[in-house]
Amino acid sequence: MCSPWEGFGIVMLFNVRGIIWPNNKKIIKGTLAGTPPANAAALARQAFMASRTNFFLSVPLLFFMATSSHFVFFGK
Repeated sequence: MCSPWEGFGIVMLFNVRGIIWPNNKKIIKGTLAGTPPANAAALARQAFMASRTNFFLSVPLLFFMATSSHFVFFGK
């Protein structure tokens, strides 16, 4: 059974590996080549929104991790 913080961590992992890092690599590659991609603003906005989502998910993630030994939510 998946605990709540594991679910938050998986979503955060997919945000970083699937959205944030690929978008940043495209922007960096274009900037180093001298011509940023035409959709750089859209890529940056997408990465920003995924980063913001990760920031807001980190608060409950830390809460569940800190209270896991004190409050049993699911079984045991």
